[in-house]
Amino acid sequence: MMPGPDVTISIATYNSRTVIENCIRSILATAQDVEIKIVVVDNNSGDGSADLVKSLFPDITLIENRDNAGFGKAHNQSFRISKGRYFLVLNPDTIVFPGTIQKLIAFMDSNPSAGVAGCKIYWDDEKKFMFPDLRIHNLKTAIIQFTRFCRKFPDNRICRQYRETAYRIWDAKNPIEADGITGGLLFIRREVFESAGFFDENFFLFFEEHDLMMRIKKMGWKIYYLPDAEIQHLYEESFRNSQVDIPAVYMRSAFYYYKKHYGMPGLLFLRFLIALNRFFLQREAAHANNAPSELCPENGRLIIAWPPHKGAKRYLVEISYSASFCDRGGMYVYGETCSLDSSILNRLPDNMGFIRILPVYDDNSTGNVLKVVKITN
Repeated sequence: MMPGPDVTISIATYNSRTVIENCIRSILATAQDVEIKIVVVDNNSGDGSADLVKSLFPDITLIENRDNAGFGKAHNQSFRISKGRYFLVLNPDTIVFPGTIQKLIAFMDSNPSAGVAGCKIYWDDEKKFMFPDLRIHNLKTAIIQFTRFCRKFPDNRICRQYRETAYRIWDAKNPIEADGITGGLLFIRREVFESAGFFDENFFLFFEEHDLMMRIKKMGWKIYYLPDAEIQHLYEESFRNSQVDIPAVYMRSAFYYYKKHYGMPGLLFLRFLIALNRFFLQREAAHANNAPSELCPENGRLIIAWPPHKGAKRYLVEISYSASFCDRGGMYVYGETCSLDSSILNRLPDNMGFIRILPVYDDNSTGNVLKVVKITN
């Protein structure tokens, strides 16, 4: 057995001063019986993130980059000085709950075919909405992610199939295989990360975990989701203080990813979809009356109600920053109403997002979309 800690926890920071302290303290408070090594890689933050870590946590290994190296390169730096059997990639805007790291270690120790594991990730402060597993990008998901297809045809077979993996995750009581694991928390065997060749540093931000998951699956390793291990991800805090042009970086990474895995035809297909999407965006702007109704908070709460649906045992409530709901969180409710703290708007870009309601039947199948509401301040 390799000497050293059970797991090295790698945290890449960029202007993360408002969240990194709580993240580290949650690790230290919940992993006291585990041998851990924490490595923080600061990507030239301008808000004093590195100084805060040095001041409050002098025993933590800190790497200070002279420029913003990006997500994957920063974690690769951390891995090269890491020790132990496991490597944990963790976002600075997360809170680790008690038992999470222990459960991840125990599961991987007991399942030698598992190369990667992830956990339940809550979106909001009330711990209602759960993130889905990571759907690894491919030519089919490109239609969903880069066009208005699912917004126009939410109950189409392609869109329903895309949604259904999340339903398995959100309903899971025991560990199950997943398509992929988000970089918010990614727990990986040391030898798997090493043999896969680390993160591809051509990705500055976005798509690097899709690329890594694809390579790991091709090597024959399994990817698992653990529903009883939990963290909270303060979604959007990663980007709130960023000076990076997020949309431009996202598109550069998308182009590189599709060309890398699908060649020039894949790249041309993606560019075609994006051009098509721009065309439909212009048409939508001319027909703004088709937009969903808006809902604003009252007395600090967002109250969403809908008529009863025949045969529904419960309802699925989903939240997203996009009316297409490509990326979203979900929760199950009983009855025809749900109440949300208005603070959930802080987890959404520009304090604006969308809620949609779907019925869930006795066999746990999900029906057509019943309602979509825009939520805003």
